[in-house]
Amino acid sequence: MQLPKSPPTVLSTQRLAILASAASLALGACGAQPDAGGSVGEFGAEGVGYANPDHAGHVAAIDDIVMAPIREGLIAGASVAVVHGGEPVAFRGYGWANLQLEVPTPEDAIYEIGSVTKQFTSVGLLQAQAEGLVDLDADMSTYLPDFPTQGNSITVRELLDHTSGIRGYTEMAAARPYFVRRVPRDTLVALMGEHPFDFPTGEHEIYNNSAYYLAGMILEEVTGTTYEDYVEQRIFAELGMDRSHYCSETEIQKGKVDGYDVGENGLGNKGFIVHNVPYAAGSLCSSARDLATWLGALHGGEVLDDGAYAQLIEPGDLNDGTKIRYGLGLATSDILGHRALHHGGGINGFLTESLYLVDQDLTVVVLVNTAGPPGPTALAEQIVEMMVGDATPEPMAFDGDLAWFEGTYSGPARGGRAALRIAADGDVLTATAVMMGDQDIPEEGQEADTLDYHGGTTFGDGGARLTFEGGDANASTLRWDVVSGYTVMSRR
Repeated sequence: MQLPKSPPTVLSTQRLAILASAASLALGACGAQPDAGGSVGEFGAEGVGYANPDHAGHVAAIDDIVMAPIREGLIAGASVAVVHGGEPVAFRGYGWANLQLEVPTPEDAIYEIGSVTKQFTSVGLLQAQAEGLVDLDADMSTYLPDFPTQGNSITVRELLDHTSGIRGYTEMAAARPYFVRRVPRDTLVALMGEHPFDFPTGEHEIYNNSAYYLAGMILEEVTGTTYEDYVEQRIFAELGMDRSHYCSETEIQKGKVDGYDVGENGLGNKGFIVHNVPYAAGSLCSSARDLATWLGALHGGEVLDDGAYAQLIEPGDLNDGTKIRYGLGLATSDILGHRALHHGGGINGFLTESLYLVDQDLTVVVLVNTAGPPGPTALAEQIVEMMVGDATPEPMAFDGDLAWFEGTYSGPARGGRAALRIAADGDVLTATAVMMGDQDIPEEGQEADTLDYHGGTTFGDGGARLTFEGGDANASTLRWDVVSGYTVMSRR
């Protein structure tokens, strides 16, 4: 979950979508005991915690990868868990848990994990479905009859795969005052219901925190328990995840690191937020080791039966039958050419990356207590490359007429409509964001990204896929797939 403290920066939001897929998630299994290994130096912890002696080279490389941005002053601290083939490789802490007091990060530090929360919400509903308490294919109005669906029929499953069309409250200016003061749940729900839908249900996919907020309410309704109690008792306690809990902005929670945001003058204390706002979309706290335990149990068949697990990881689809690359709280896109299940998270002061490579049985969890670049995704991908290599396919050569793709295409996106300008630059195709969140991007803020050719009429940049369709003289439609969103754009 990403909670903006001010109106989103349209360029950075757009470029994130074009350059890479949004969010990642994963697996892990661990049984090793903590080790006092590691050291503390000028930049805080320099790899404190368990290191598998049979993977000394891997651990040294992980230490180098994570310490690099800490030494540059880009992030305050981080924690990492790596498990390969069921064998723990490292559970390590880096940098500072608290900059003011210069407290080094311990091995088992606790972080706010943002949108990694979403998979716990989905799993809770799948467990409830197995018990006959809820039907994910039933209309959400069955469980929340007072929510105005504005003429749309929305299944619970469509809440979980981001195809509902409901506007995300984290993209509403009217909701921001409620991020810093505790208000009744009905206040936020009323804002969600009043705002026009971004699109008719099932026509597109747009990452949506409102949908998971409502999903948490459904879980409470059908189980008769609070979301906090359900997750802590039915999941955390049963798996021995004693470093995981629902976050609080008021309680003293031992072992939790402080979070930092990045401003013009470098790192600063994170912006305040009350934790009834992220709720089932992003209010859980955990450690890297606990998340490895969770992912190992989840993908190892200890949490859901085979049928429910298949639903969790099955990509959703649009009304026209198009498969997206997002399941129920898990992204299903490849990472460095490897088949992966993953999700990331972002909340004031914290960023998370958790990923599981299916064929390599590799888990990587990276937690960072700084909401700024380079971010945990880049660090996790470096660890993946070091552990199993980069299997990204080589770009293909396009021998047709690139002019057919040129034009400006627009459609719904997170926070409002977006537009991309596609242009031929010599023998390559480029994509430039010209509008995001209903706001035109100033010409001086526009930057063209070169697209690789993937075959047919599909091009890509990082995790994004752009597929063009129709038209004799020019393409008329652009299918813009960034994993966390799938928009069918029209040429204008």
